Amino acid sequence: MFDHKKKLLALIVGACLCTAVQAEDLTGTLKKIKESGTVTLGYRDASLPFSYLNDDQQPIGYSIELCQKIVDQIKVKVGEPNLKTQYVSVVAATRTPLLINGTIDLECGVTTNTVERQKQIGFLFTSYVASAKYAVKKASGLTSVADLKGKAVVVITGGSGEWITKNLNREKDLGLKILNAKDSGEAFLMLETGRAVAYINDDVQLMATIAQSRNPNAYTLLPEPMSAEPYAIGIRKNDPQFKTFADGVLSQLYSSGEIDTIYPKWFLKPIPPKDIVINLPMSDALIKAIANPNDIGV
Repeated sequence: MFDHKKKLLALIVGACLCTAVQAEDLTGTLKKIKESGTVTLGYRDASLPFSYLNDDQQPIGYSIELCQKIVDQIKVKVGEPNLKTQYVSVVAATRTPLLINGTIDLECGVTTNTVERQKQIGFLFTSYVASAKYAVKKASGLTSVADLKGKAVVVITGGSGEWITKNLNREKDLGLKILNAKDSGEAFLMLETGRAVAYINDDVQLMATIAQSRNPNAYTLLPEPMSAEPYAIGIRKNDPQFKTFADGVLSQLYSSGEIDTIYPKWFLKPIPPKDIVINLPMSDALIKAIANPNDIGV
């Protein structure tokens, strides 16, 4: 009887030690989350359909849902089923410093994974591939970039579309008349009123703008992608345990096919709060990135 009690006590102590070792094994972000009982997600206020606020002022979107899937698995990993989730609004200028200083644990917005940004923060596997494209009116009959020869094209001053269009004009000798706009609203107005026959921007931004226009069915995108920009969730640099863990969550979403349910929800179906439809099927570049997950920057 005494020996049985000793064995039982040894098992209990062993289990406690094992739990303690597992807790001690946590490092970096996972350790921080375990100790604080909270995971903090950075979100954007109005970056449809990736990260934005609904009518209840709660963050929603494609990037937010992916981050929430990671949070679900963090709860299991750190043994905290009641782990709290906090949200902190970020903008382009604050997302990196807020990651670095520990204010947020995951940046769930619309950040392009670039070699330059990799010097400051880490990135998970690519979750979207944006392409710069030209939006045109369907009635224009334009079906390719070559059809723009000699025509007026609007670009946003200082945006990537500006240098893309200037390079295209020079390399292909298209004789484009390049018009400048201060922002997306002004650029789309030029297309809408006929001052320009095409407007270049990120494909998903174009589709979101078109979806909210007075006549969404009047516009289309020319098929040629003019660039490829991998969007990825941001994390702190030099945190291999957390990166391996979070990449594993995304990899499982990709390989299981669950991503094929998540993606259409935000890009092909009506999204809250106004039930607009982005109508942007998964690109070949994203299909490739999902089939072969990677964190390659540009």
